[in-house]
Amino acid sequence: TLLRLNETATVSVQPDQLDAHLEAQSAAATPAEAQAALNRAMSAALATAKQANGVTIATGAYHATRQPLAREQLPREQWRAAQSIDLHGQDGQAVLALVGKLQAQGLAVGALNWRISPERMRAAQAEATANAVRALRERATEAAGLLGLSFDHFASVDLAPGRPAMPLMRAAAPMAASADAQPNAVAEPTEISATVSAEAVLK
Repeated sequence: TLLRLNETATVSVQPDQLDAHLEAQSAAATPAEAQAALNRAMSAALATAKQANGVTIATGAYHATRQPLAREQLPREQWRAAQSIDLHGQDGQAVLALVGKLQAQGLAVGALNWRISPERMRAAQAEATANAVRALRERATEAAGLLGLSFDHFASVDLAPGRPAMPLMRAAAPMAASADAQPNAVAEPTEISATVSAEAVLK
């Protein structure tokens, strides 16, 4: 006798990596002036970021664009230059402290995002899968007893680990405060599930 059944198990995991996306901006009458100001701001930001321990740093896209002006401001031109910087680290407080320093230097925060590191994700999925398999075996044994049979073995098993929905936190505006000020980002536990489907052979 073949018994088809499935079981889902869920484990709660605390996100352990904080990502931050910031942007430096400058505006001037000419592209050269705007880009020179941006270059100075990014050089200062990178010098500050490199002093932080346990934080990975990467720069993003660099662009300069001409901005439209009001009629009374013509014919003077206005140029805007911007470049982003991304921070990653498992020490959330170190990342937040660095973000606060960069905010004080004039950078704007685009996003703060807690996520689960690949290592912790694999461990959580393995735990959820193991729990689902145990529950599946228990259900097969129980169902076999109700039918006056006994569970012999699984003829086939299908494992389907789940994907969590990650919380996203955004900062609306840069903080105009001292270098001691920093944003807050509290991560809530995330549910990770795994589903196991199988055909159990009953005798």
